[in-house]
Amino acid sequence: MATTSPYHHGDLRAALLREAGSLLESSGAEAISLRGLARTLDVSHSAPGHHFASRAALLAELAADGYAQLAEDLAAAMATTGRDGWLAATGRAYVRFALANPELYRLMFTSRLTQGECPDRLADEASGAYRLLLRAVQQREPDIDPTGYRMAAAELRAWSLAHGAVMLWLDGQLGVVAEAEFVALVDQVVADAA
Repeated sequence: MATTSPYHHGDLRAALLREAGSLLESSGAEAISLRGLARTLDVSHSAPGHHFASRAALLAELAADGYAQLAEDLAAAMATTGRDGWLAATGRAYVRFALANPELYRLMFTSRLTQGECPDRLADEASGAYRLLLRAVQQREPDIDPTGYRMAAAELRAWSLAHGAVMLWLDGQLGVVAEAEFVALVDQVVADAA
């Protein structure tokens, strides 16, 4: 009796990323392994290695996809308002992205993926998202030298506000606050800061 290989999956790379993304949000990055994904997708344990050299490579690709989505969300938010409203719009979009994808957000910003050997695509996607934030800050502060200290301080202030609020929320440091209340509070803080 001939046995057939279970590796007739179609687009295994996309399936691995989809399954890993789902597992990331349900159980965190620690739950992801190439062998576990292979079992779930009913492929040989070596099949994921044809697409990702390591677990770190898979996680880096997930993070790069996250930065690409964040950039899309920021650009869409900027498109809904005039240039004077870009900073507030990007701040709101940033927070909403993080709340909709908390474990992906943690992977993107609190993992060691961007330290040391950073895959080119991850670095490019992260830079692309950050450049949109910079555009919003520069539009808000047009009289400041874009390469000077004051612009760097304005950029840090804007990013820290959104990122800090998100991390406080995700880490449960704000006490018992409903998500809707948190979003409304962040909207007000962002509007006041912009």
